[in-house]
Amino acid sequence: MGDMSEAQKPESATDDGNSKLSESQARALEQAVYNVTMKPQLTPTPRAKVETPSKRWWIEDAEVLPIDDSSHLCETCRHIDFNYLMHSPIMQILEEVPLGPLKDIVANRTCAFCRLLTSAMEDAAKDRKVFTHAGGKDMICKLRTLPTGFDRRCNLLVSLYPAPDASDGFNHLNFQTCQPREKRLAGDMSQYKRCIQSPQIDFEQLRTWYQNCLGDQCGSNPIPAPAKSICEGFRLIDVERHCVVPYDRQCNYIALSYVWGGIETVRCTKKNRKDLEVDGALLRKEYPLPCTIKDTILLVKELGERYLWVDSLCIVQDDKHDQEIQIAAMNEIYTSASLTIAAVSGGNADSGLAGMGGRTRNFQQHIEKIQNIYLTNCPKTFAKAVDESVWNSRAWTLQERIMSPRVLFVAQDRCFFACKHRQKVLVESVDDTEDGLARELVVSGYEDSTANMIPLVKDVNTRSYRTVVESYTSRHLTYGSDILNAFRGIETLFRPLFRSDFLFGLPRSELDSQLLWKLAGPCIRRRDPVTGLPMFPSWSWAGWVGKMTCDEWENLSRIKWIEGEEGNKFSGQDFRYPKGANTDVFRAISFRQQWKGALKNHVPYYMEKSDPDRYFLHPTAPEEERMVGPNLKPGTDHLVFEAETTDAFEIGLDHFRPQSFWRQECTQDKHTWCPLPLRDSEKFIGGFVMVPGEITTRLSNDDAHTYDFVRLSRTTTTDQNERGEDDPDLLDDSEAVTLEKTYFPDRPDVNRPKKMTDCDPRRFDLTKPWCLYTIMFVEWKDGVAYRIGVGKMHIDAWAQAGPQKKTVVLG
Repeated sequence: MGDMSEAQKPESATDDGNSKLSESQARALEQAVYNVTMKPQLTPTPRAKVETPSKRWWIEDAEVLPIDDSSHLCETCRHIDFNYLMHSPIMQILEEVPLGPLKDIVANRTCAFCRLLTSAMEDAAKDRKVFTHAGGKDMICKLRTLPTGFDRRCNLLVSLYPAPDASDGFNHLNFQTCQPREKRLAGDMSQYKRCIQSPQIDFEQLRTWYQNCLGDQCGSNPIPAPAKSICEGFRLIDVERHCVVPYDRQCNYIALSYVWGGIETVRCTKKNRKDLEVDGALLRKEYPLPCTIKDTILLVKELGERYLWVDSLCIVQDDKHDQEIQIAAMNEIYTSASLTIAAVSGGNADSGLAGMGGRTRNFQQHIEKIQNIYLTNCPKTFAKAVDESVWNSRAWTLQERIMSPRVLFVAQDRCFFACKHRQKVLVESVDDTEDGLARELVVSGYEDSTANMIPLVKDVNTRSYRTVVESYTSRHLTYGSDILNAFRGIETLFRPLFRSDFLFGLPRSELDSQLLWKLAGPCIRRRDPVTGLPMFPSWSWAGWVGKMTCDEWENLSRIKWIEGEEGNKFSGQDFRYPKGANTDVFRAISFRQQWKGALKNHVPYYMEKSDPDRYFLHPTAPEEERMVGPNLKPGTDHLVFEAETTDAFEIGLDHFRPQSFWRQECTQDKHTWCPLPLRDSEKFIGGFVMVPGEITTRLSNDDAHTYDFVRLSRTTTTDQNERGEDDPDLLDDSEAVTLEKTYFPDRPDVNRPKKMTDCDPRRFDLTKPWCLYTIMFVEWKDGVAYRIGVGKMHIDAWAQAGPQKKTVVLG
């Protein structure tokens, strides 16, 4: 971190400032302001009575069509009111509609719905036989509705019992209504062959999506204008001249997002950089392009554009300076692209784009007209085709997906188009209401592109951050050293939401709460593959390999950041409020009066009265109005703060059962991620810590290390929805803790839990408001503490252990 200007340097919290109030007067005044302007209000929503429908779908006197009519239905199907089911109330999902044995359905080719179901199963099974029995029993088909979330429109889900092997692909089949274009059906509506096959991409449809979106015709949400300049040395591929050229600020360009996949491919280097700038260079034999890039060049031409950005050819791969500049500009690169093409259909750079270059797509959409509506089998949904792809499992592609204003996903069976104009995705389909070519745009509720977006309004900043971190840390990186590089663009998008920069992936303005990230699965320390040394600080999720989640529960910080050579102490709030507010109560109150509080899922958030659509976990002044902090210890990646610590608890190697219900994956010989109980001197469990499996293994055989527990914040149990009348920031812990030991023998036994709990309810009173502390489990090495886990502890258990204040240098 560079030197701070005089205006940015933290002001001493011991300065008298302009405040003339006593401490008690200041607290009373702050409480009054909180009650009037910031106290969150919650309006309870009454729950409607749930009733399960009973055979509303049944048609008593069903019409019998001639057997040679293409819409003929069998004795079972003709009594089902498909029109009702496709537009039924949401609670219809609770009732299954029996269809009978699968063997009878497969044999009945004269019934339109049986024929549709059989055709879909045969396609899902591909070259294998459709078995009609499992485990020696006939398989039975049952149908239920599946609400799409749009205008009471439902899909139909057909399931088999007993279920076949999931690998067969047809244990669940999804059907929807459609409004097919007549030109697609012409000549293809014979009685027993009503299918639509699209072996190649429909370029006309893709061009329509793209041009409509460029003309702002596909949704109401605005898309920000592209950056006027990208970065030094920004280059593009000219798909007409087949070479790499300098960026012209006046041109549109398309970006490619794909998986390299370990394929040796042409890369721009210091040696060949000038060669690649010669007309026709990318057509020469010495520069053989992988199939994905070749197909993308053709697709860019089909879309009517001339320029393409591909990382391997537009970044000098062996020039560290060029790489640093380009990586730092990833946000501008993808947000300024008029479109990003996501190569979802392949697992490496040579896979190509499905539906191009001779790579055909085999999925067929079968259509039947039943009771005057068209029904069709659903291809893979957006979630299945994109979210479960190899492409979506890579860390780099997350920021590419999130930052791009428009994304064309080229999947195995069909294409999807998402843009920031709207939440819904357009899909290649026989249905005009799905593909966006109908006069009235109606898109299935299943095809939701919100995973492509960071909500810029009406979502709490830490909630959005948690969602992104969970997705990002569950993805794969070829090089662990890229964990922060592949997150730079996301940080840029988040910066205005936190009004802060980031320290090793954590928002500086919310460092108090975001230090509480926790495991969401097995994890290990991220180490240099050559030296074996940790690559990033232990307090950042970037320092670990594995899926993480962030705590969005309400936490009241109990640490003081230590800044500068003088060792001045500041709270996290001091760094969020305007300069001087930490020493001037009137300035602090004036700032708080500009904010309004609210509750979401019993967690508070705050909004400025002048900007009510942007939600913050805490009131936060603009960056230029605040002190910069917390800061790293100069020349290190260490954080320095004052906190209470203790080592008075016995760490149990047996897992804490109330925290093991949904995450217990350990065996006696192998630990993955472990909730370990913390016992007091009487062996009562006062809390727990969650640690990686490698730490549990070490604890069972290690007496050489020094461990401590560090108190970070005060919080509530998940059952405590009542926050009380007082401003939580003014709570005095000494008034809440009980130093005398108390016992509650009639309360549930912690060893026979019926729900999750954080400590032994027979020993510690969990009905107290704000009765828990969040704690960090650390080990000390050469005067530096290193995080190895986090957890919770009852406030009485902590106080009775006699903790001491200590300066913690966290590395």
